[in-house]
Amino acid sequence: MGSRSHRWGKFSVDPVALLQREHAMILEQLIMIETTIGPRSSRGSVLTKANRSTLRELIKFFTHRVGVHFKREAMLITALRRILGRKPEEQNQFQSLLDEHRMLKADASAVMKKLNAQGKEENGDSLLPERDGGCRTLAVELRTFVRRYRGHLSCEERILFVLADMRLTAEQKRRISRRMLQV
Repeated sequence: MGSRSHRWGKFSVDPVALLQREHAMILEQLIMIETTIGPRSSRGSVLTKANRSTLRELIKFFTHRVGVHFKREAMLITALRRILGRKPEEQNQFQSLLDEHRMLKADASAVMKKLNAQGKEENGDSLLPERDGGCRTLAVELRTFVRRYRGHLSCEERILFVLADMRLTAEQKRRISRRMLQV
């Protein structure tokens, strides 16, 4: 039996598999948000104080902890950019994924702000003003957030993860995973 450092030195995690596990965890959080806000048929329902508290905890995941996942994906994107070269269409696609990370985090922060503001109101799920002058409930806003997030994850799995599996060598994956695990 080898030394402990020798055994751990050979240990590596497939970076795509790591990110896929994180996606599964994110999807679980999204399902919990949907469960907390209830079925679509109850759009006019009022979010209880307990539900708002639960939603704050769930959204906190998207305003704080998901940042680690985004950093790990950025590492994979950086590696793929180097390997694939300078094809503009691929570079733009990668950049749009990184831009979406920022937008999704901003959306989560905006929802959190509304949840916190709503907690100070008495009537629960009040109407929120929209840019076009209409109104929508916080539950609708949360459903939109969940839908956008799911679309983003699906895009990454179809494009980013497939490219990584096809183009990265075992050694490149090992180096990337080592960096990812340090985040």
